[in-house]
Amino acid sequence: MRQRWYVIAIAGVVMAAGSPAHAQRASENAVNAAEDAFGISLGNETVGLYSSSSARGFNPALAGNIRLDGLYFDQPNTAMGRTYAGTTMRVGLSAQSYPFPAPTGIADTRLRRPGDHLTTSGSLTFGPYDSVQLETEVAAPLVPGKLSASASLMGNSAKFDARADYWTTVYGALLNWTPNDAINIAVFDQGHIAEGQLPPLIFTASGAPPPEYDRSVYLGQTWAKRRRTTNNLGFVLSATLFDDWLLRTGLFRSDQYLPVEYATLYRNVQADGTGTVDLLRTAQIKDLSYSGEVRLTRAFNEGQRRHTLHIAVRGRDAEHRFGGGDSFSLGPAKVGVHEPRPGPTYPTPPATSLNHVSQITPGISYVGRWLDVGEFSVGVQKSIFQSKLTLPGFAPAHTDSSPWLYNSTLAVYLSKNAALYGSYTRGLEESGIAPETANNRGEALPVSLTEQIDAGIRYRLWSGLTLIAGVFEVRKPFFDRNAANFFTEVGNLSHRGIELSLSGQLAPGLTVVAGAMILRARIEANAAVASFIGTLPVGRPNRNVRLNVQYGPSSWHGLSVDGQINQDGPAFANRANTQRLNANTTLDLGARYVFKMRDTSASVRVRVLNATDAYGWNVSASGSYAPIPARRFTAQLVADF
Repeated sequence: MRQRWYVIAIAGVVMAAGSPAHAQRASENAVNAAEDAFGISLGNETVGLYSSSSARGFNPALAGNIRLDGLYFDQPNTAMGRTYAGTTMRVGLSAQSYPFPAPTGIADTRLRRPGDHLTTSGSLTFGPYDSVQLETEVAAPLVPGKLSASASLMGNSAKFDARADYWTTVYGALLNWTPNDAINIAVFDQGHIAEGQLPPLIFTASGAPPPEYDRSVYLGQTWAKRRRTTNNLGFVLSATLFDDWLLRTGLFRSDQYLPVEYATLYRNVQADGTGTVDLLRTAQIKDLSYSGEVRLTRAFNEGQRRHTLHIAVRGRDAEHRFGGGDSFSLGPAKVGVHEPRPGPTYPTPPATSLNHVSQITPGISYVGRWLDVGEFSVGVQKSIFQSKLTLPGFAPAHTDSSPWLYNSTLAVYLSKNAALYGSYTRGLEESGIAPETANNRGEALPVSLTEQIDAGIRYRLWSGLTLIAGVFEVRKPFFDRNAANFFTEVGNLSHRGIELSLSGQLAPGLTVVAGAMILRARIEANAAVASFIGTLPVGRPNRNVRLNVQYGPSSWHGLSVDGQINQDGPAFANRANTQRLNANTTLDLGARYVFKMRDTSASVRVRVLNATDAYGWNVSASGSYAPIPARRFTAQLVADF
């Protein structure tokens, strides 16, 4: 591990040894960049209600709703690294004119394209706990005005608590070619290598929360490490054709390999914290996906009206290898007490099952805008989906479907400051994989037909401050463990909610990004499971609140202070809906100083997370508990050379 840090440190010195550059990282500020409170990530900062893993109570990444520069990108791993500039969540009004929106929201990720100036950046981050992260990036013009390139490298020794280690190395490179004014091509390669210990899953006998314990104690086994490698490779082409036609194409290859995967399960935990601990060791997991989209767009004006036509074909060919593995008991244990146990000596078995999926979806969409009046869109797609599941000892199981998918949006401008909006979307989304606690763990679930309807209003209170209030309903199949402990479709799930966003400047130097989502989630379970599955899903809070406030007037010359309040409302902790968790509320505080030293732009940011050291519990859909992180500190130095 130490050699890895030497390599990263040397690379950082080499990559930072350039001529003075235009500021790029030191000025990054997610609060300033947020146009609403529905979620944005920029560099290492994330603010807002939603993210690529959570939107309106669902998981956009799990549903296959990642877009790269607006184009379909199927990836079995999470995008990270400086190859990507950031991600904006598209829900409600921000998804109105988005080509082919998705019911669970769009995680719209952007590539970071280098420009015509040499730019070099580096950052050093300490915390939380004893974590250390070193990151460096360089971008340079190779042929001015035509060809430029960038490369980045990051090393991170992360800490989930005071003892668990998780090492990550992230790399990335991008080549941006603009042969003429009509064509741009970006080619990129990005990936990461990770190894470390994961927090355990705690299951109680009664379903009630476990007893509180010292969160600095690591409950797992140091040898039960997860190892994972991922890689994303692809290119994006934009070309202006004749008669105002624009061709946009993205082709991508994404893979993920986990040679070994452990899950530590504390089972049957009593009120005094005693129980038993088991280890699940999963066979090698391999995911490989080829995906992409080809889209033709024509836009033309007719007086004050603008018409845009999109003709697109998107598709993927993916395989998921899983299955096998084994489990073994480590005997009695107590939550909050670290008890090292010897590890197994036998080899990890290979994956024994294969799920192969192919999907192609042609579609056509129209977007019309009328200046100062409103906008309207309508789209239709035909998704042709095929899945082949091969399990040991069974004949291959085939699943085919070819549903029609459609969407329509409408926005009416009531005045210069007010707009009403509404939309309907029907999509075909991924349903994820079966969890560790199911007999068919790791098995890919069938795709789901999902519907969403939403409506709301946007009102600009005054210059720089915008209020958005909306309602939504999302309906999709519900998956859970049945009486035989197989994770499968057992009913329907609906999420009805209200979402609020207030963002912008309240006063000179005072910026606010405030969001709230009030959720009513309901399960309509099949008769076979209705006796032990309640009407509310496990671990789904009835509200989420995020409030970010930042103050830094110009008279402070680059200094600002900020605070963030996070609240997740009460949620049921078991399937029978007999155990209920209290709300979690945490407070984060921080300060930032942006300054220049000769030709170097720099920033220093310090934060204390969960400043009050509040104690609370998160519960997963499978009923496992994990405490919210304790008070922790971070400090980051960023410099653009």
